[in-house]
Amino acid sequence: MDIEIAYRLPSAAMDAVRVVTVRHLDDLKPHTEAWDRLAWEAPQGLATMLPAWVKATFQHGLWPHWRWMCCFAYAGQRLVGVMPVVIMPHPILGHRRPLLRTYGKLTPSGDIALASDCATEAFAALLAEVVRQEPSHVGLDLQAVRKNSPVWSALQNGAARHIACTSARHGFSILDVSGSFDSFIGNLKKMASNLGRFHRKIKKRGKVRFEIVDGRHARADFLSQFAALEAAGWKGRCGGAILNNPDSFAFHAALVENFAAQGRLMWHRIWVDDTLVGAQIALRCNRSLMLPKYTFNEDFAECRVGTLLTEATIRDGFARPELDEINPMSKAQAHSYWHMPEEEYIDLHLVRRSAMPMLIHLPGIWLRKAYWTHIRSRVPESVRELYRRYRRRGGRKPRRAAEAHFIPQGNIIHKRMS
Repeated sequence: MDIEIAYRLPSAAMDAVRVVTVRHLDDLKPHTEAWDRLAWEAPQGLATMLPAWVKATFQHGLWPHWRWMCCFAYAGQRLVGVMPVVIMPHPILGHRRPLLRTYGKLTPSGDIALASDCATEAFAALLAEVVRQEPSHVGLDLQAVRKNSPVWSALQNGAARHIACTSARHGFSILDVSGSFDSFIGNLKKMASNLGRFHRKIKKRGKVRFEIVDGRHARADFLSQFAALEAAGWKGRCGGAILNNPDSFAFHAALVENFAAQGRLMWHRIWVDDTLVGAQIALRCNRSLMLPKYTFNEDFAECRVGTLLTEATIRDGFARPELDEINPMSKAQAHSYWHMPEEEYIDLHLVRRSAMPMLIHLPGIWLRKAYWTHIRSRVPESVRELYRRYRRRGGRKPRRAAEAHFIPQGNIIHKRMS
């Protein structure tokens, strides 16, 4: 059932915001169209803010003891803010003093959609509603908020009944594709040379086909092939593949189905003869393309399939006038080979302004901030390398090129399906 309340706010332009809170999936339907439009047009351009992502999270992206609610802020008939809230028990105080967050266990960013022209009023009303709905919560966490998010301007007037503080600062790779691919690759002479070698290698393995599949041709049921390829490699060996976790498979199945239904799913694929050797999930949010997952066949390691897949993605991105950026929403060593710049995303914490939350929750946030601000940058590179080797010990890493097998020669074909 919808729970609705109006909040009077000190604004000459807008004196009241009506907030509706829902806790059941069916109750999201009346708000979904306006929510999708608000998130799609938001300056962040994050697929994680779209209802297609959030609904998959509510269904399959939470632990069993977590609950959720979703708050919608309206100014008249216009939706001006949406705050998905995950309610989880505090590790010490349990359900009596829950922790709140705006993201699930498989979501890289907890940024939210706010109308830029009235972000302050919308955010204040949403926070007040959160307090009313969960009066005993100790704090609300928004992970990886993008620097252009209206959340930051909304906080300039403070956060009522909360102390606002930040901790981790994430550098996620980003690539502006508003220019041309030829100009971009022309500045990466070593990469251009390497690509030539990798293409020659893969052509020796058989008939090569690159596919960029979008629109009605991008079917959700390809996920089963993608997941099988991923599970056969190092992610399957270390337990990080989609098929290793039923919740992860259910989440990604709902995710690609939701995006495919709106024509916003893309598959990037590389075939050699009839063998799938590389694949990537891509999700569209207005002028941004998110790349949540990719995988490749380790038997083709000497061909650097991951690099060829990235080349196909970037080349296609530059060719699409409807795109401004490719946003992996992650940081990987491979991104540095392409000289991808980083954009800062910041973890935001809103701690209840009362004794118990400040004593229990605030010190942990300060420690986290101290680590990210003062300690992490001072960790010696030798220690970092030891940690990376430990994480990639045994079979927990992709097979090396020298361990790959060879098959006969063929041709190369580029194909785009839309």
